[in-house]
Parts: sequence; C-alpha cells; structure tokens
Amino acid sequence: MLEEKKNEFKKSIKEIFKSPKEVISFFLPIIVAIIFIIPLPYYIRMGGGIIPLENKIQIKGEGKNGYYGALYVRESKAVVLTYLASYVFPSFEREKIENVTVDNEDETSYNYREKLYFTSSLEAAKKVAYEKAGKKVKVSSSKYTIIYIDKDNKTELKVGDEILSINNKKVNNYDSILDNISNSSKNGSINIEVLRDNKKINTVNKYIDIEGEKKLGIVVSNQLEYKVNPSIKFKFKGSEAGPSGGLMMSLVIYDKLMPKDITGGKKIVGTGTIDIEGNVGRIGGIKEKLGAANKKKADVVFVPKDNYKEAKKLYDKNGYKFKLISVEKFDDAVSFLEK
Repeated sequence: MLEEKKNEFKKSIKEIFKSPKEVISFFLPIIVAIIFIIPLPYYIRMGGGIIPLENKIQIKGEGKNGYYGALYVRESKAVVLTYLASYVFPSFEREKIENVTVDNEDETSYNYREKLYFTSSLEAAKKVAYEKAGKKVKVSSSKYTIIYIDKDNKTELKVGDEILSINNKKVNNYDSILDNISNSSKNGSINIEVLRDNKKINTVNKYIDIEGEKKLGIVVSNQLEYKVNPSIKFKFKGSEAGPSGGLMMSLVIYDKLMPKDITGGKKIVGTGTIDIEGNVGRIGGIKEKLGAANKKKADVVFVPKDNYKEAKKLYDKNGYKFKLISVEKFDDAVSFLEK
C-alpha cells in the first residue's frame, strides 16, 4: 500500500514537470518570494537624502526664509536581495534589528515609539524656537503614554495606552506615577485606568522581578503639546517621521518668526534631535547623511556634538567642501547663522 502511494506521488511529480518551462513556472514564484518578500532580521541603509523643510512648516504671517534641509537615511527591512547587496555595494549597510529595538520589542511597538518621538520633536522644536524668538508658549496638553513594555511583563497594558489614573488616583505629573507604582509594589498588583482607542479601560497589572526589584516593566513618556501665537501647521507625511530632524525644524520655525532671513542665502542642512531645553542629541547614519549633504551641494552642515568626531573623520577622508559645524544646543546653531 505504501509502495503504491510512493509510485503515485512520483507519477504526479513527473506530470507536473513534463517540460523545463513548467519547472520554471512552478519554482519562479517561490524564488521571487524568497528574494523580494521574505524578511530577514536586519535593517538595510541605502544612502541618504535631504527633506526640504520650508514648505513643511507654515506659520501665520511668516516672511521669506532661506533653504533648510533635514538629512535622513533611506532604510528598510532587509530581504534576501538587499541583504546580499550589502556585501557588494558600500552604500548598502546592514544592521541587526535587535540593535535598534529595545529588548526584542516587536516591530509595531518600535514603529509606534518612533512616531511618538517624531511628534515630541515637533513640539520641542516649536517650544524652543518660539521662546528664542520672544514669543509666548503655553502647555496646552500633557499626556503620559506607555512607549515600551518588558517582554516578561504580566500586565494588561499595551504600548500606546495613555495613563489616566492609578489605584483611582488621577495622574497629575510624572512623579505621581512613579510614587504610585512604587508604593503599590508590596501588594503584588496595581490597578491602572488608561485611554485606549478613545475608550477608558481598567487594567490589573502584576509586578515582576527586575534586577531584584518589584517593577511593572513599562516605560512611560510625557507627551507635551504647546499653544503658540502666531499659529503653526506641520505638513509632514508619515514616511517622513523621525526625531533626527528636530534641530533643523527648530531653525526653520525660528527663521520664519524673525523679520529677516538668517541663512544669508546659503543652503543650510543638518541633523540632530532636539529636546524642550534646546539640547541637540546624537543620531545614527552619519556617513549616509554627510554623503547626501555633499551630493546636494550643501553650504553648511550642522551635526550634534556627540557625532562630530565621527563626522570630522568622514569629512576629512572624503574631502567634503561644505562647512561642518558641531552643535550642542539650539543656540549654537542660531549664533553661527546670526554672526
């Protein structure tokens, strides 16, 4: 019986593959899927580019300003084709996903966190620039959002939840969250009310042991929104989301608020995160970003102080002609442009 089934299987295979054409038509979709569709645990960087910012930010009553651009890196999830290309083409660089995510977080959580960081950078850029221009800035909204959950958690919480109250006590500030979570650890569990998909939900959450301490295993971020005058609008696409453009966005906003253009007719580009105190933070992909600045004939390139050493080596090695400027704070960039 078994032998008959084997013979029938062999016969059916021969029927399928009567000619080379049929063999190709059978295996080609499989090969294409492997090469172009099946993802690998890597991100591939494929060079850099510049996003012109003048039309991405609109302020009521703004005057003319010069050229500002945010440097970015073209990056995508690796497939077999791009992974192999990274061994052949110097402009293709691979990086393990685990190096850019936190403790094996899933891709959905990582993408959500990146978008949240971008939103925060917009608000920080707005605050810093308006205050520097002597305009009034007021906090209009303050939310405490969960941006990471430990993989070993025992919680009903989800990334993206906005914390409303803890053990029936309304959340007013970040310290109140820490105090309530810490004080409830002896009980073994804690009740947290959150806003999820515009619905209030009560969650029961158990503590886990992290390095000998009872913790929930979550990271909470305070998301601030600011009310400013004159009003401002951002017109970024979802694909342009990323916090590394914070410094350049703050410069565009500041320039639009000032009576005259401070670029001096130069092509100003750069990279670096920004926080609400005006500190400029480290970024990735400096090699690709400097290459893009050179290709697009930038006059001035701002880089974070923490990236400057690496950037200067690349600058000297490749003989770039633009001015490379290290900035630690927003004021450093403004001082350079206004001098």
